[in-house]
Amino acid sequence: MDCKLSDPKLYEKEEARIYRLIEGQVHYLRGLIHPWKNDSSMLLITESKSWEHYIRPNATFAADLAFLYRFGDFDEGVVGTSRELMLSKELIPLLRYLVRTHKTGDLKTDDGKSWGDAWQSAHWTADLGNAAWWSWKALPPDVKEGVRHVVAHEADRIERTIPPHQVKLDSKSEENAWDSQVLSAALLLMPDDPRCAKWDLAVKRWSLSSYLRPADAASEKLVDNVPISKQFTGPNIHDDFSLENHDIVHPDYMGAWIMNAGNDLDYLLTGRKTSETFLYNLSDIYTLQKRFLLPDGGYCYPNGQDWALFRNADWMPCHATALARFNDSEALYYLHNAIETAEKMQARNSDGAIYAPGENYFPSAQPHLAYWMTQAWLILHFAEKELKEATPVAGLNYLQEGKIILHRDSKAIQTVSWGEKVMMQMMPLAKDHIVSPDQRNGIGRVVVKSSIDKDSILAVTVKNIEVKPNNDGFLVKMTLNHGNLIQSNIICETHTDGSFTISEELKALKPCSTNAIETLTFGILNNPNWVYESGKRNLMIGHGSFVAKAASGLEYTGTAATASIDNLLFKMNKPSAIMYKVAQQIDRSRFTDMLILNSIPKKHEWKQDEVISERQLTVTVQVK
Repeated sequence: MDCKLSDPKLYEKEEARIYRLIEGQVHYLRGLIHPWKNDSSMLLITESKSWEHYIRPNATFAADLAFLYRFGDFDEGVVGTSRELMLSKELIPLLRYLVRTHKTGDLKTDDGKSWGDAWQSAHWTADLGNAAWWSWKALPPDVKEGVRHVVAHEADRIERTIPPHQVKLDSKSEENAWDSQVLSAALLLMPDDPRCAKWDLAVKRWSLSSYLRPADAASEKLVDNVPISKQFTGPNIHDDFSLENHDIVHPDYMGAWIMNAGNDLDYLLTGRKTSETFLYNLSDIYTLQKRFLLPDGGYCYPNGQDWALFRNADWMPCHATALARFNDSEALYYLHNAIETAEKMQARNSDGAIYAPGENYFPSAQPHLAYWMTQAWLILHFAEKELKEATPVAGLNYLQEGKIILHRDSKAIQTVSWGEKVMMQMMPLAKDHIVSPDQRNGIGRVVVKSSIDKDSILAVTVKNIEVKPNNDGFLVKMTLNHGNLIQSNIICETHTDGSFTISEELKALKPCSTNAIETLTFGILNNPNWVYESGKRNLMIGHGSFVAKAASGLEYTGTAATASIDNLLFKMNKPSAIMYKVAQQIDRSRFTDMLILNSIPKKHEWKQDEVISERQLTVTVQVK
């Protein structure tokens, strides 16, 4: 099928900035190209192996090259080569490597295996399919034939499979969405194939399955003129539109709907009538996503973040799609923030890379970031309205199924979660987040000696909870147990002045011994090279003033009722032993220092029902 952009364009300035980001990113990635040792006529950017971290980066990079070959105001000076040389000397040799080492090809990778028929191989194949589609007219016959074999093989496998579903802990939404895309690729590359009718039904079935809620099972809402209840295959998200993956409510995976939107884009690019299955529930998911977003385009993570943190630019296609397809004016605000942050990130690196070394450890991060930006650039061509940027509004979100309550005011986001991860935190609405999404934020830890004479951190469980939303935020009362030894009675409350109060009483459930108690703790970001941080934190403990240099590994202590980190003030009702531990090593792409506001560092014996400590903490963002 021919690929054609819509005209005229409404967001030319945004598109131009995104395009330059893609060009710089591809310049960096081109520096990774090398010949395959088994056949120097074929190229790749990784080692030659048959699994995800070696096929996915190459397939995605091929799509990046093909996008620049086909679209936009190409600048040889930025990319470092001409379009024709990029096609003949880089893209085609890379495509040959990918098609010939697939199970439908005649070669194997260096681990002795061909790739394909894997958990995620439909995803890689979809990227390969887009690379071929965008550059189709310029490809030699052997590459065209090879790509068609690969795409058809993977599409047939998915078409024969029933979409899975799961809501708790590990949603199948992302997997179903990426599997749907290979079916769309098959339709693009083989529009006259007799299997097209099956592929067409399957791409809609798999797309729709990705973001169904339990409530959709009984819904009579029409989707492509058929009640959704008649198309229901099982839920993958909560009724409140939150989504669980990696055992937590995870904003990153909420944004994976962009793959469904990619199918919608395929249809727009070919002038076909789009299916309502592609965008079903996505606008509502994005509306919730926005509530987690911060002014730099990153997220507040009420359940923690187990991936790299500074993925701000990755969410660019979500904002661009919401702008173009949902007419969401707040999306323009977040798109501008994401572009600005990506430009600042790219400016640090002379080779054009957006991520700095160590900032994202995922092997496909760099090529896939460029790919996400291509989707943002393309979808903006289909915007139908010129919207005026709108800033986010304050308000409350109570996710009863997701077990999170979140309040935004003009200064901060306050959150409490009580699901698989129990956390309490307040994050400034600023480009410098200050607070790191440590999965013990607010709760801290109780350390005991285990049976094998090693320190052990007790697991935290919720015994009971009472959640009261109100006009100004929320009041949460909960009782937690650290193992079966220590009970923590906690009250969290937001206030009209923007402050956030956490009251904690610790009590021994039975006679016991602890090696350390560290509660009312908060992870603090302190990165040497992040664009909105300075490589140090200005720390005060009581009247003591310190400069905590990033990655120094130093510790600062004091007994006081107050502490502050830059403009974030922590004030308690009585003095406490306070510790600030500066991280020495990077973990999950960031340096996280630890602020401990209630520290009992030495071994103690406790009697049953003995009150260990009582503290009331008020957290405030100070206006500079």
